[in-house]
Amino acid sequence: MNIKAKLQDAVNALNYGSLSVPDKKEEETCSYRIKQTKSRKTIVINCRDCDCGSSLNDIYCRKNILGILQKEVKADCLVLSRLYERDYEGEALSLLYTLAGFEGIITAYESVEKVPKDCTLPEKKACELERKEIIASFAKTVETDPLKARMEIKRFIQGKMLNKTSEKATRKITEKASGRTIYKISEKVPEKSLEILPICKACSEHFYQMLYEIEEKLSSFPEVSLIKKSETWFLSKRPVENSEKGIGKTIEKTIGKVTGSLIKDTSGEATLAKISRHFPFMASAIRKEKMEKNKYVVDELFDYENGIRPHVRPPFSSSRVYADVPENTEFLECYDIDNREGRKLEVSIYRYIDRPEKFYMIRPPEYNLREEDLKLLEKVRMRMIHHRPKDLVFTDPAVAREYFRRMAKTLLEEELLASGEACSPNELESYADLLARYTNGLGIVEDLLSDARITDVYINAPADKNPVHVVLEGEECVSNVFLSQDDLDALVSRFRIISGRPFGEAVPVLELNLEAFGVRVSVIGDPLSSSGLAYAFRKHSLSPWTLPKLINTGSVSPYAAGLLSFLMDGQASVLVAGEVGAGKTSLLSAMLLEIPQKYRILTIEDTPELPIEKLQSLGWKVQGMSSQSSVLKSGAEMSPETALRAALRLGNSALVLGEVRGEEVKVLYEAMQVGKAGNSVIGTIHGSSTVNVYERIVHTLGVPPASFKATDAVIICSGIRLEGSMKKLKRVSRIAETTSAVIDNSEPSDIFTDIMKYDASQDCLLAGKALEQGQSELIEKIARKWGISIDRALKGIELRARIKEKIAVEGLKKPFLLEAEAVSQANNMFWLLSDSMKKDKPYENEYANGNNSSNNSSNNSSNNSVGNSANNPAGNYAADSEAGCRDDMEPLYKQWETWFENFAKKRSGTGK
Repeated sequence: MNIKAKLQDAVNALNYGSLSVPDKKEEETCSYRIKQTKSRKTIVINCRDCDCGSSLNDIYCRKNILGILQKEVKADCLVLSRLYERDYEGEALSLLYTLAGFEGIITAYESVEKVPKDCTLPEKKACELERKEIIASFAKTVETDPLKARMEIKRFIQGKMLNKTSEKATRKITEKASGRTIYKISEKVPEKSLEILPICKACSEHFYQMLYEIEEKLSSFPEVSLIKKSETWFLSKRPVENSEKGIGKTIEKTIGKVTGSLIKDTSGEATLAKISRHFPFMASAIRKEKMEKNKYVVDELFDYENGIRPHVRPPFSSSRVYADVPENTEFLECYDIDNREGRKLEVSIYRYIDRPEKFYMIRPPEYNLREEDLKLLEKVRMRMIHHRPKDLVFTDPAVAREYFRRMAKTLLEEELLASGEACSPNELESYADLLARYTNGLGIVEDLLSDARITDVYINAPADKNPVHVVLEGEECVSNVFLSQDDLDALVSRFRIISGRPFGEAVPVLELNLEAFGVRVSVIGDPLSSSGLAYAFRKHSLSPWTLPKLINTGSVSPYAAGLLSFLMDGQASVLVAGEVGAGKTSLLSAMLLEIPQKYRILTIEDTPELPIEKLQSLGWKVQGMSSQSSVLKSGAEMSPETALRAALRLGNSALVLGEVRGEEVKVLYEAMQVGKAGNSVIGTIHGSSTVNVYERIVHTLGVPPASFKATDAVIICSGIRLEGSMKKLKRVSRIAETTSAVIDNSEPSDIFTDIMKYDASQDCLLAGKALEQGQSELIEKIARKWGISIDRALKGIELRARIKEKIAVEGLKKPFLLEAEAVSQANNMFWLLSDSMKKDKPYENEYANGNNSSNNSSNNSSNNSVGNSANNPAGNYAADSEAGCRDDMEPLYKQWETWFENFAKKRSGTGK
């Protein structure tokens, strides 16, 4: 058969009223399978080996799809699996089910009485046969084209096309060419013979009422655009051309009046290329060979594809990324992010106009690949799936990822050489990384985690029905990403291997840390989560946080940073408290850099989050220890209490607990009281206030009140919603010290004294009265240990604050200065310069001379006007209390500043 005949057959198959399809296709049905999860039923139709267009606009595909939906009456998703996966769900699937139900609506009337039983006219049998044929004609049409059947019924009613006279006055004409059955007056007869009997008129109106009922039941379906009948196509004489979209023919002439609604005619214009996009089976017929100019008549075609839109995704990802922006949103901003593979991803942020929430929209390029690229990736992916490496340790994510990346690159090169296609080195690397990401990585989740503005990613169960939620700079947003159950199962299997921890119905919780992504992962499953798997990805910085970096984010003020540095240098025992996601671990990580490198640090964590390896590479003496998870009670792991007792036997060290939460707290405070804990104890604990921390440790965990005073200070981290906004800002809201008074019968609120407290009106930490008046017991305690006055201690805090502020300001222009490497060198230089000045000009030891600096400070403070600046709350007090204390802080700062400026210039490459 030549191309002209084939094209004519394709056009004829679409002609209005045509009910004929090849006999072979009528006998065949599309193969499909059912994927059933706990909360979702998916119908997957295999279209990969089908010669049809895998389109709702294809008469054969449409008939089979509707037939399958009539059998599978309740599904959540319909997938047409071809090169791209086309997902119909939600409203689109509901519309398909509505179309599938059209046939049942019409066929239900086939057995309904068409002519009253008491009719005695001789034409009764003919009328009854005529009306049965009409209903049968509609029923036949609805099998392949439900919208055309609805239009036929509507037009039949409007045209009053039912034979109302005797059989002698009319005849039925069937136009076989078009397949349309038309009822009309066939010959001229006397008007007298055309008179309609009253009984026939009532009978006809009864039949029309039946059609009205059918049409009313079908009218709930929305209007779908159609291509008007009797328009002419003109095909170009030019040969096939390969364009970027793969469309092989160009169109010489447009079609007039090509669009219209279901009932009401409208006008417009469209090209044949547009028709071909919506009717791909016709386009493929046109592309088969070079054509001469031909003319074909096109009848009315309903554009089902445009009216019922699927979600399109590549076959290597079963997760759905929706490209349509919700109508109830307005655009806010857009930006590009660079993921781990070096690809740029477009992100758009919208705001909902009917609820206080934002919409996060990401557009991964792999969801819009060219057909030839997608085919190549699919070939390589299938080869990778069947590959079974024998010598690979998959518990190391970095090693496994690199292994699959290299394998993908090798297979891609082989496929390109075999096909003779070309690919640039950058594209080759990008495709290899893409395959590794979807084979051994986190898939689309990696793209979300690569956005530096995102801090958390939440996936609620059932995940395939709920969008992924992200926390963007403290504000929760709905995303356009839906993860599939397949992807969730693959992720949890990989996490189980990486962590070495059990996960299942007996242990439905899994926690682990993915160092490569800087993410802490928590997974819950059945029976804890009866709807399926739920995930929480909580990001922490890949590089350690520093105090200057926290200053620039607004979490702490420069003076607060100087105070925290002083407390860490002074070996204070500190608890960092706050709710989930308030920034406790980030602050703890930054505070560790303020511990001099000569001191040893021991860390105990159930899920490693502290940057131990980075600290070790920078010169810190850090030993990490892993303990049993607080949720999982795996016998293969050591309990936190046992890990703590082991740590206390490892020598004099600063002890860092990832989280204080169980029986180990009693051991900790016992060690702190007798001095076995070493230099200092630092840990995090859940609690939104100092009172909550006290009540949890004393009343919940059973630590005696007298033992609690071994805690020098409690730092509260909070998520602040300024002026009630939806955005949460991570702030240190309180720095409080414990009093030395007897606290057995005291109220919890009397146990703490504020050193600094957050003021929301200024969005800043301000000094408390104890700090303003120089009466802080904790600062005095450290000063006494160092053999200096509290005045000098306050001047030292001010000096540290100036140093942190200097780094923060310069870091705005040179971000590398904010990182741990630069901050650690700056801290080391400060300690070296400070020791050098002490050796050259020994400080006076006030305590050795019997001076009570606390009393002196109190007497002097009564005569001072105390400043309350956030950056220097004790500056005026210290300036007026210099008796017996040499002011050498300014020369120390000048020396450090000179070194820092030279360091910054050298590191930035200016050399000036």
